[in-house]
Amino acid sequence: MANTQNGITVNHLPSLTWNRLRVNSAYVDLGNLPETQGEAACIQVNTEDIVVKKEPTSSAAAWADTFSGGIRREAYIAGKRAIYQEQVFATGLGREFTDLIDRTVPYTDIYTVEAGQKPEKPVVLRWEFADGTHAAAQQIIHAREGAEAVFLIIQESDRQAAGHAMFETKLILEKGAKVNLIKVNLLGDGFVLLDDTAAVQCEDTGFTLTQMLLGGGRTYTGCYADLCGDRSSFATNTGYLGYGERLLDINYVAVQRGRKTESRMYLNGALKDESQKVFRGTIDLRKGSKGSTGDEQEDVLLLDPKVVNKQVPVILTEEEDVNGRHGATIGNLADDMMFYLGTRGIGKYEAEMLMTRGRLMSIAQTIPDEETIGKIYFRIKGIFEKDE
Repeated sequence: MANTQNGITVNHLPSLTWNRLRVNSAYVDLGNLPETQGEAACIQVNTEDIVVKKEPTSSAAAWADTFSGGIRREAYIAGKRAIYQEQVFATGLGREFTDLIDRTVPYTDIYTVEAGQKPEKPVVLRWEFADGTHAAAQQIIHAREGAEAVFLIIQESDRQAAGHAMFETKLILEKGAKVNLIKVNLLGDGFVLLDDTAAVQCEDTGFTLTQMLLGGGRTYTGCYADLCGDRSSFATNTGYLGYGERLLDINYVAVQRGRKTESRMYLNGALKDESQKVFRGTIDLRKGSKGSTGDEQEDVLLLDPKVVNKQVPVILTEEEDVNGRHGATIGNLADDMMFYLGTRGIGKYEAEMLMTRGRLMSIAQTIPDEETIGKIYFRIKGIFEKDE
C-alpha cells in the first residue's frame, strides 16, 4: 500500500516571530500513514432536523471556497509576511494538512441547518476508533441565515489504543447564524490526532468552539475564524490535561475584518509528568475593523517540574479604534494551599486531582450531553489513578 509523505508542517503563526524556541509552526511525523485510510465507526444522533448529505471532497471544497473567495489573502499582515494567503478557505492547521485531507477523504459530510431553524437537541457525531485504526473525516457545517445549532463531535477509543485520526471541520455562517461546536478528544494514549477547524462568518453571526483535549499521545489542533461580517463574534473555551510524555500543540487565529467584531479565547488546563504543550493564540485586527475587541486568557497549572509549557500570544493590528489584550496565569499549587488541604487530610495526589478536575469539569458541564460529561469525568479520574 502506498504511503504519504513522512510528515507535514502545521499550526503556522500568521506572522513569524523569533524562532529560538521553535514555535513558529509544528512538524508532524506521520510515519507509515497509509494513503488509503481505514474506517472509524461514526454514530450520528439528532440529525432529523437538519439536512445531511455526502459530496465528493473536491466539489465540496470548491463550493466552500465560494463563501470566502471574496476575501483577499494579504501578502502582508501588519507589516509582516503572512502564511495563510496560500489558502482560499483558511484553516488553523494550514495548507499542508488540508491538502492531505483532500487527498485522503473521498467524500465530505455536509450538515445544513436551514434558514431560521433552531434544533432543540445537539447534533452528535460520535467517532469510535478501534486499536490500529488510521482514519480521516471531513465535515462542513452550513448554517443559513438566522439558524442556530449545537454540534458535538466526540473522538474516542480505549485508553490503550493506538492509531491516527484526522479531522477537518469547516463552518459557513450566513447572516445572523449562531453555531456552538463542541469537540471532545478521548482517544487512546497511542493515537496521533490532527483536528482542524475553520469558519467564515457573515454579519451578526456567533461561533463558539468548546474543546476538551484529554486523549492522544500527540495532538495537533487548530482553529481559524474569519470574522468578515460586522458585529460577528468568535469565542473558544478550551480545557486540556497533559500527562505522561504527551504532546499538545494548539493554534487559534481570529481574523477580525468587520466592524464591532469580538473575539475571546479562554484556555484552562494542567500539565503533569513530562508532558509538553504549545499554545499559539493570534488576534488579528484588520483595517476596517473599527470598534472591535479581542481578549485572550490562559490559566495553566504545572504539577511536575519536568513539564514544558510554551505560550505565544500575538496581537496584530492595522486599525486604531480597536482594543486587544492578552494575559496568562502560570503556576503550581501554592504551599499555603497545600498546607491547608493537608490539615484536612488531603494529600498532594488528591489535591492535584481535585484542582485539575475542578477546572476541567467547569468546562465539561457546559456540554449538553450527560453521557459525554460522565466520560470526561472518568477519563480525568483514570489519568490520575494510573499514576497513584
